[in-house]
Parts: sequence; structure tokens; C-alpha cells
Amino acid sequence: MITTVLFDLDGTLIHSAPGILAAFRKVLADAGIEPVDAVDERVIGPPLMKTLARLSGLEPGERLDAVATAFKATYDTVGVYHADPYPGCLEVLDRLVTAGRRSYIVTNKRRTPAVMIADLLGMQPRLAGLYTLDTLTPPAARKRDVVAHLLAEHRLTRETVVMVGDSGDDADAAAANDLGFIAATYGYGNPLADPAVRPAAVLDRLAALPDILARLD
Repeated sequence: MITTVLFDLDGTLIHSAPGILAAFRKVLADAGIEPVDAVDERVIGPPLMKTLARLSGLEPGERLDAVATAFKATYDTVGVYHADPYPGCLEVLDRLVTAGRRSYIVTNKRRTPAVMIADLLGMQPRLAGLYTLDTLTPPAARKRDVVAHLLAEHRLTRETVVMVGDSGDDADAAAANDLGFIAATYGYGNPLADPAVRPAAVLDRLAALPDILARLD
């Protein structure tokens, strides 16, 4: 039986693009930086500094750090309120609890906004835990490392755990830790972009997840 489900957050459990993209546009405009890449849903998912470097064209340094600080201030006070759960999100989490499954969030989002959103949307009571890159000290470089930490911390048997996500990063985190992967195709990324990825299932809407898990059992 699948006892544990690891969820990505943005593009998997929540539609968070409006707040994220508005914050990126504001801080770049305030800094007088013309984006060198499109500020659209395709940039959502990777860690903040990687995305800001991609959008601004800036090399690591004081200016990029300043833009990141401005983004955090904007997003953590305004952007977090522009995130909505995908249809059926809370019902899915409730059904997993009823079925005896534990749900964790594992996200590249920073811990502060991730926790705020989980609280605002009523997800926290339904979760066994929420893990971010900066849950670890020092912060992890990749999601695969956070997943490895979570598995070790809770002594989870890999055969009973699946990862659900909408990006190649989620597929990588699952593969690196020998977990089954459920590809959420309704989100922002392309979890099937790598032809080597062989998901246990493809999820075209979040509400279908409990039935997919029952079949995989």
C-alpha cells in the first residue's frame, strides 16, 4: 500500500502564478531591469535565485541579492494572498487521511511563504509535514536532497512512497530517491519532458489522485 504522498506545491496543489509573476515584474521594474526572458508560468518552479538570474540576466552578486530581497518583501506580504487551491485540493487531502495515507509538501519555495500559504488555504491540518530547501541547514541545493532528508528522518520505506509533481525537477527528485512518480500535467512545468521519465501514473486533474492511488495499491 502507498502510505505516503509527497506533493510539490506550485502547479500541483495550488495555482500561485498570479502572485509570483506580479512580484517578479514589480521588483525587476523597480530595479530598472528589463527581463531577458518571458515572465510567464514557465519560470515557476525552480529556486528563487535561479529564476531571478534567468529573468534578469544578472550574475550572482550584490545586485542580484538586492533584487531577491525586494522579491521576498513583496511576495511575502502581497503575493501569498494570490494563491488558490486547485479544485478538490482539500477534499483530496482529506480522502488521503481517511485512506490512511500521510501527505507531505516538498517544495522549492522558501519556507516562510510556503507555510503562510498552507495556513491561509487550510492545508496545514491535513499535512504530516512541509519541507522546503531552507528546512535544511545549510539550505539544500536541490529538491532531491530535501526528499532524501525527509525519507531518512521519518524512516520511510521507498516502496510505499510516491512523489506527485508538475516538473522535471519533481521527476528528478523521485528518480534520485527510487520513488514512484505521478506526473501532474495540469501545472506549470512539463514533467514528461525527459523521455527517460516513466511515471507510475499521469494525473490530468488533482481530484483524480485518490482513485489513481487506489489503483496503484
